[in-house]
Amino acid sequence: MIKTLNYSRIFLFLVSFTVLTSSQLAFSQGTVVGSIIDPNGANITGLNENVTLINADTGQEYSGQTNLSGNFSISELPAGSYTLSFLFRTAMYQSYSEEGVMIRDGETLQYDLNIEWSINLGTIGDDPGMLANDMLRRSGDLSGPAPRLFNGSVDFSGLWAIRQTPDVPIQRPPYQPWAAEMNAELLALDIQNPGAFCLPQSAVLAVAGFPWQITQTPDMMIQIMEFVTPGWRQVFLDGRDFPELWNPSWLGHSRGHWEEDTLVVVTSGFNDYTPGFGIHSDEMVVTERYTRPEIGRMLIEITVEDPEALTASYTNVREFGLVLGEEILEFVCAEGNTDPAQWTQSIWKGRP
Repeated sequence: MIKTLNYSRIFLFLVSFTVLTSSQLAFSQGTVVGSIIDPNGANITGLNENVTLINADTGQEYSGQTNLSGNFSISELPAGSYTLSFLFRTAMYQSYSEEGVMIRDGETLQYDLNIEWSINLGTIGDDPGMLANDMLRRSGDLSGPAPRLFNGSVDFSGLWAIRQTPDVPIQRPPYQPWAAEMNAELLALDIQNPGAFCLPQSAVLAVAGFPWQITQTPDMMIQIMEFVTPGWRQVFLDGRDFPELWNPSWLGHSRGHWEEDTLVVVTSGFNDYTPGFGIHSDEMVVTERYTRPEIGRMLIEITVEDPEALTASYTNVREFGLVLGEEILEFVCAEGNTDPAQWTQSIWKGRP
């Protein structure tokens, strides 16, 4: 007697096996969802910064950005133990880091981050992200062509506030091994706010996040920013080159030239502990490309190069909105800082 194969059953078995295998693969990875919460129990809104998870066994990093409502989601996480970090720090809020966060197969873990107050103890209205949102909302939707100077070049003059643009991935410095090790040591010290010690907060004002004023002529651009030291920067547009004699400085030396309607600003001559761009050497060069597609909108593409500290260059883009009816306020950081020896916080330094 010859038995015939039941092809229908074989087909159903193969389909069932395929569906089962696909389901097992789909649910073999986990997801973390949560919110960033202030000490009053409310979501911290207006930020779009990375929450990262680093696998303790593999060292693989996974990240997801907070949306403007203060929520985040990170998916496709293999099961294991992770270090969770939210390292962005504002005037109002501290950074956050926690080890031993366990992810299980197929699990969606609800994990809220309870963020502590930072240097201003939660003073209402003093956080730059929230302040920028309020100023832009009051200014309304500004449309129309960008203004120009009498020589025809685009005029970037005005008071600007950063726009919180969601879903724009932030590029991190691709460190050389020695710089990555030094950066890890520095992060472990938890003293990543030089502004708390009346020191410059960034080599380039555009990344500091506070409202800032630009005044431009054909030969020079002057930038003034609140809440930072020294609070001003000059960009030379008269064709000069980098000085033959230059002492490396906090803000470096900035020269600009035009590529059609794009203003290209090249800055070099930094010291090796200027904040704002992580660990770097005094060979760091920052190139900013300013465009003003319409009267109420300015984009700055910022590229960082440093062959001694980085394996490659990296680029981020910041968007700013024009603010009407406001002006830059006076800021004096030295008030009350009479005896640093009595501070409970460690003295800030640019390197460990």
